[in-house]
Amino acid sequence: MTATVASIDGIEQVRAVVWDFDGVLNRSGRPQPDGTYRWQRIVAEELGVNALSMARAVFGHDKRALFTGQEDVLDRLADWARAEGTDANPEDILELWFEHDHTPDPELLRIIETLAQGGLVQVILTNNEARRARWIAQDAGWADRVDAIFASGEIGAMKPEAEAFARVETALAMAPEELLLIDDSPRNVEAAEKRGWLGWDYEAGGAMALAQALMPLLLRAGN
Repeated sequence: MTATVASIDGIEQVRAVVWDFDGVLNRSGRPQPDGTYRWQRIVAEELGVNALSMARAVFGHDKRALFTGQEDVLDRLADWARAEGTDANPEDILELWFEHDHTPDPELLRIIETLAQGGLVQVILTNNEARRARWIAQDAGWADRVDAIFASGEIGAMKPEAEAFARVETALAMAPEELLLIDDSPRNVEAAEKRGWLGWDYEAGGAMALAQALMPLLLRAGN
């Protein structure tokens, strides 16, 4: 279902909304026009390191191993720092990255709050390595906003892999048709829909269109 059509067939039977994080709830998760991210520029400026070199070393190979918990992002950063000959502390880099790669969308936060008032289950399903996933849940407070966070680095599976969706179904004890995925990756939405989930292709700035599509759930929450 594309974000240009303000309706979702079958939404009345939805019992849980499954949110993507970066690019949806988190505005900072979208790349800049040159393909880099704001946090990379800030790390480069504050620590005097080559952000592009760092990004290639950390994310430029076997991304799945990193994002499914097989490898530790801190180890990759440490290897890169040694190769670059920089004295930048990998933990300082992570702290700057996490803090400056986090800009919650206030409009979507209001939607989350309204749905929560009606008792609708809401979870996050995100492709993120384990350290950032813990930061998102604990330091950024998202564990208090949603009922559960399923991160690829902790569950060992990434969207659009079937196992990622299956883990949510099992944990929530819900049928596929009772789950709605809101994601900015059409590939992820398509994979969810093939399992029988409902899906919404979220586009940047699309909170109003999403609210219209979610209106049956929002009205139910308000009663």
